[in-house]
Amino acid sequence: MKLSPNSTVSVDALRGAIVTNQHGCEYRCIDLVMMITNDNLLEPILHVMAYDEEGEETLEGPIGLQISSLDGWSIQLQPHNKNND
Repeated sequence: MKLSPNSTVSVDALRGAIVTNQHGCEYRCIDLVMMITNDNLLEPILHVMAYDEEGEETLEGPIGLQISSLDGWSIQLQPHNKNND
């Protein structure tokens, strides 16, 4: 994913976002977590769910994607209501 320098986005804003890979497969973001690497560094991991054309979740279950590996992917943030539902 290409981000502008000094960009910030909250975890709450990422929840529900549509993440699309370079082949057009879409996933819905469910969370962002931090993985501690063997070098004691923090690696952000985006947890996503795959879904089909009807918007139903597939049986794959959650998938963890390293943010650093999302080259060529896009993300579309979804509006939240005032209750953050």
